[in-house]
Amino acid sequence: MGHPSKDTIVAVATAPGRGALDVVRLSGPRAAEICAAFIRPDPRKKPARHNFAARAQGVGGVLDRLTCTRFEAPRSYTGEDAVELCCHGGGAIARRLVELAVENGARPAEPGEFTRRAYEAGKLDLLQAEAVGARAGAQSVVGVRLLERQLGGALSKKIGDLRGRLLDLSASLEAELAYPDDVPPTSGAELSAGIDAIREELIELAGTAAFARAAISGAVAVLAGAENVGKSSLFNRLLGAEAALVTPTPGTTRDALCGELALDDISVTLYDTAGRPELFRDEISALAAGRAALAAGAADLLLLVVEATEPVVPTWAGEEISRTPTLVLVNKSDLAAEEVISSAVNKLTVKASLPPESVLAVSAKTGRGLGELRARMAEIISPAEVDAALTSARQADGVTRAVRSLDEARKALNGSTWDAAAVEIAEARRALEEVLGLVTDEEVIGKIFSTFCVGK
Repeated sequence: MGHPSKDTIVAVATAPGRGALDVVRLSGPRAAEICAAFIRPDPRKKPARHNFAARAQGVGGVLDRLTCTRFEAPRSYTGEDAVELCCHGGGAIARRLVELAVENGARPAEPGEFTRRAYEAGKLDLLQAEAVGARAGAQSVVGVRLLERQLGGALSKKIGDLRGRLLDLSASLEAELAYPDDVPPTSGAELSAGIDAIREELIELAGTAAFARAAISGAVAVLAGAENVGKSSLFNRLLGAEAALVTPTPGTTRDALCGELALDDISVTLYDTAGRPELFRDEISALAAGRAALAAGAADLLLLVVEATEPVVPTWAGEEISRTPTLVLVNKSDLAAEEVISSAVNKLTVKASLPPESVLAVSAKTGRGLGELRARMAEIISPAEVDAALTSARQADGVTRAVRSLDEARKALNGSTWDAAAVEIAEARRALEEVLGLVTDEEVIGKIFSTFCVGK
């Protein structure tokens, strides 16, 4: 780890806007000295880690009555000497405190610089630092809890354990390659079993990325289907508002519309998209269908709407169903007899290759099945919580690369090219080390912290 920077930085640590309180944070060797220029009493004369009442002195007299806390290195968030000033909210006082600090020798902090200093001082590892940045934008309590576990080291421990097991495999394999006469032989079956066990755990870990993204940033659900199957009516019913125009005319919806709903504390952006006919009537219908396809491609959950009286899976839907969790909604069930609805559900279960619980009879007009629909959406978007999950694209990419390398290692072992297997196992280990921040790239580190807000 690098040593903490020698200059002293300052920033407002609370979000802009109206509020009861604001916090201004300083970190660096001169934090208390700089505050002593405009804070009374002198913070240097107060015990560390104790709040005390103080006054901020401006040019015209007392600027604010606030509380001040002084921290001594290394017992602070950044590992440096630090001061936190908790003043009255609204923004103006906090901004003036920053100006006074800068006038007396502090430097405005860069985005994420406080947490970067904590990382460089060894107070946090890279995964914990990412949790700090993501927690500021978490959209649900589930996401906050997940990031709190990551901040506590759960994800670091999980990936660190897998990396350690890869290290053991590498040591065994490379020792046998280097000293075939001096070490007990390792069987190919034993090595393969070790690789397979680690690979399965990595695949399971990779599967947590979608859940984590939904919990932290919110999920995307897209209503898709042919024209006039009732997508816009379902959209309005789920949102509880007349957000989309509904007419008997095919092609009423052209651009994708969106609205927000909450499912088990998870924020969901629901999109209503244009109908996609098998044959386009004109250029506009083709463009609208193209936009609908783009929206569906970004979905965490696809809601494919069909009519009870015409239970047909469109030809274009096959690929989307194969790559995205899908619920097939048999709409307009109020217009069909129960035996017709039951037959439609059974037929679609087979045609869409989906389990029976993923095909639901609903009615936008009467509300039939919408409670069950919400429950199924929540189950898919917000499955049971996990101790550790991948919360960034960087983490998911590293784990995916590790899985690919282990796939290649397995092939090499099957072909009795053990030296190639050793190289691939080492590559898998390196991918996990990059995720952990044990192997660092300055450009990557800079990019991570640049996404933080200034006061973090």
